[in-house]
Formats: sequence, structure tokens, C-alpha cells
Amino acid sequence: MTPQRRDRHRDPGLTVRPDAALKEQATQALSARNQEMQGFVVACLNALVADPDGFLERLEEHWPADKPRGRPRKATSPSADGDETGDVPAN
Repeated sequence: MTPQRRDRHRDPGLTVRPDAALKEQATQALSARNQEMQGFVVACLNALVADPDGFLERLEEHWPADKPRGRPRKATSPSADGDETGDVPAN
């Protein structure tokens, strides 16, 4: 039996993959104000905890559309009973 791998960090990581253009624009907006992305994310989490309803209300118009999670489904292949024309293969 393999022992469980333990995260060496005290605090758990958070993985988010925003659109590249959005990330660049946000980074520029923060840099112009002498702020960094990591601090911004932590500040947002603090604001959420301090005033969940007010903070979420302020973000309402900026909320991203839901994305499917997990791996995409495999594309279905043409039926083994026939080709694209619908003909049944000869034996």
C-alpha cells in the first residue's frame, strides 16, 4: 500500500484558469495600482467572508457563465453497423 502524499504547504492551493486576455487586462489594472494578482484574490476572499451578500451583489454583472467540469466526452464514432452513408458493410 502506498502512503498518502501530503501537501507540504500549510494552506491549500486554488487553481483558476481565466481567459488569457482577461488575465492580462486584470494584471495590467492591478499593476497600474501597485497591486498583485495573488493579493487581489486573497482580498476578494476576505471581502466575501466579511460581507457575502453585499460582495456577491456587487459581482453579479461580472459573474462568468458556467463551464462544464471534468474531461470532455469522447466524440461518438460512426456506428459499427454502417459507414457515413448508412450502408451496412458486406461480410
